[in-house]
Amino acid sequence: MTASLETLVVAAYIFADGVAIPRPGPQGKISDAELIALGVAQAAIGIPSDRQFLGLVGKLLPGWFPHLPEQSQYNRRLRRLAPSIASVQLRISALLASGKLRLADGTLIGVANYAGCQSRSAFAGTAAYGYCAAKSQYVWGMRLVLLTDSIGVPVGYTLVAANEKEYEPVRELTTSQAGCTLIADKGYWGREYAETLALQGVKIRTPERTRSASNLEQEQRLARLRLVIESTISNLKCQMRLEQHLAKTPRGLVQRIAQRLLALTLGMLINTLSARPARALVAYDGR
Repeated sequence: MTASLETLVVAAYIFADGVAIPRPGPQGKISDAELIALGVAQAAIGIPSDRQFLGLVGKLLPGWFPHLPEQSQYNRRLRRLAPSIASVQLRISALLASGKLRLADGTLIGVANYAGCQSRSAFAGTAAYGYCAAKSQYVWGMRLVLLTDSIGVPVGYTLVAANEKEYEPVRELTTSQAGCTLIADKGYWGREYAETLALQGVKIRTPERTRSASNLEQEQRLARLRLVIESTISNLKCQMRLEQHLAKTPRGLVQRIAQRLLALTLGMLINTLSARPARALVAYDGR
């Protein structure tokens, strides 16, 4: 199997075409499965602008999509298809994820970055200010909380306000992961939280409060495992340009996150089948 943008688009169409997508009215000149495949191509290429992508895709995939929708139609229909995109991604992750090890982490996503956005933006009442320790700055936006397996396959995710802690979202994500061992960073310290997860059949492992010669090897192993989910988030935010999402509404942001997670999961599936490193996604950027 060849790792390429063409293979990724074909895989996206096949998986999307196997999902029953209720749609009122006539079918239209481009099907929902084709739209999802287009969305996957856009995420893999890393072009946030719908208008720019629709102008470029004809050169990258000549003859693949005889009828391209207008920018407004493409944007509107993809937002409506967000639940189906998420459903397809979770089906693929269920096929690909393995083992009983799960990794959890969260990342901030800025939205509506302009003066007065707290009151005038469509995100008002949904987004909030959160502190990004990596950049030493406050971000007005949302927090993406992600759950992956040991190689970085996304098996669950949710979106909360940037000022919310990750305890409760992660607990909810692990309700279907009974029997797993959860690897998380020091932000998840707490005996009461560990006991709550234990009631769900989940054992949490976090870094020790103090590092010594006796636990050095264990701490290094945990740090290597946490790098896996950090690499997955980096794929989303850097290669797929999630930080430059251009979403104007919460629904638009949800659609753009689901779109990128589907492209990421499909790329990992193709890499696994072709014996390539799971998170090596450069081959799918259309260059």
